[in-house]
Amino acid sequence: MYKPQRQVFWFAIISRVTVLILQFAFNCLCPDHSADAFRSPIDNSDRVSLPDNIVTFLFGGLARWDGQYFIHIAKYGYTYENSLAFYPLYPILIRIVAMFIRKIFFTLNIHSSIIIAAILVNTTCFVKSAIIFYDLSKTVLQKTSVAYKAAILYCVNPASIFFSAVYTESLFAYLTYYSILRSIKLDQYVHFPIGLSILTRSNGMINIGFPIYFGLKHLCHRFTAKHENLSFKTLIQFAFTISTLQSFCSMCNTIIISIAPFVLLQIYNYIIFCVPRSNEISVPEHIANYSAANNLILLGSDKVEWCHAKIPIAYSYIQKKYWNVGFFSYYEIKQIPNFILAFPILYIMIKCIKEYFNEHRKYLCTLGFIDDVKNKRSIEAKKYPIEMLVFVIHGLFLTIFCILFVHIQVSTRLICSASPLVYWYCALTISNEHRCNDDAAYENEEHVYSRWKVFFFKQKKYVLKDKLILSYFLGYTVLGCFMFANFLPWT
Repeated sequence: MYKPQRQVFWFAIISRVTVLILQFAFNCLCPDHSADAFRSPIDNSDRVSLPDNIVTFLFGGLARWDGQYFIHIAKYGYTYENSLAFYPLYPILIRIVAMFIRKIFFTLNIHSSIIIAAILVNTTCFVKSAIIFYDLSKTVLQKTSVAYKAAILYCVNPASIFFSAVYTESLFAYLTYYSILRSIKLDQYVHFPIGLSILTRSNGMINIGFPIYFGLKHLCHRFTAKHENLSFKTLIQFAFTISTLQSFCSMCNTIIISIAPFVLLQIYNYIIFCVPRSNEISVPEHIANYSAANNLILLGSDKVEWCHAKIPIAYSYIQKKYWNVGFFSYYEIKQIPNFILAFPILYIMIKCIKEYFNEHRKYLCTLGFIDDVKNKRSIEAKKYPIEMLVFVIHGLFLTIFCILFVHIQVSTRLICSASPLVYWYCALTISNEHRCNDDAAYENEEHVYSRWKVFFFKQKKYVLKDKLILSYFLGYTVLGCFMFANFLPWT
């Protein structure tokens, strides 16, 4: 018999194996679409052995779209201006793992080694993120069965292909969920995973809000527990106690150390692209040729415009210049199919946020900083736990940001790797005979001895909501493998 966490562990592995098989099958069955997208230039002097061809044959469907940028950065570093939009932790990590792989399998070239390294890193991070997500869900929702269902749904989430492809989703989800869990536990070293999440993706910056929120909440609860009769005088006295000042210093320390990697990255970008050098920077010939053929600004060029800005940060400038990312920039008639593609995830987020706000209007006024013991029984009877508040606010910010600024189809993978809200909503909504909080009743009796059978297999009754949710999660998983592996437009 498998405990919930162990069941999640095995199903996470099986889900990754399934995605790898699906992308291989679809990549073999259908020819690649000739997409107008960046492709890392090939060095013709590289030796291509039989094992290299086998790696390309088996896993070539994972190196599409933005995956080409990560492979390029891992191989050559930041040679083109537009590559600065992709943060360095993931390509550095797969580069390091690839070095060890080449020492063991010396017949592989650097390109094949990087693809194998990416698969190993993504699979490891995904499995660990699934386990941590289960722990996080159980901590917040306080229900084993719901936490288990949410973790299983995470394993087959609508953006599943990106969690296995050469993308940052698995690494970012792992660092984000780990950061949130450590924030809840008031870990003073939470700035370390947050800083790493910022070096993985730009939206990692908003993860800083979690330790700040839980730190302030802990302070307020401690204050209200000690002082039943609140007054301005007692508030001032509490604010200047040693423990309170230490807490504020710890929060400031978390913010500074978390942001430090981002600041250092901007300094590094400025130095390599903006600081003039006495000797000319040498880049491989095939890199320079690709730059000239595709009108890309090369390292060492004097045409780097963002260098002359008051605050020379490359990210927003590059997003606008190369991908037209900006306020309402994506609202065009030709993008209607992409809006349809993103509609389900945005609808789920908005639905969840709206229902939570309707259930906990009074709680919203205090932002959870005042521990209302009197109303706890009435609150516990409701669908959504009050502890979800900070995640609802976080999800609201991501949803608004996706609707207004990003390429709308990116919403699916951005939200699926950053917010637990979509999984919690679906886990709380989907019907299941086993709603008991007891660990022994989290799954059907015939499934607890299986590594792959989970609650939505052989379920006797499905209502319409169940069918819609499962069709969305499983349908997007399969369709995503087909579209992405063949260089077709996907999320």
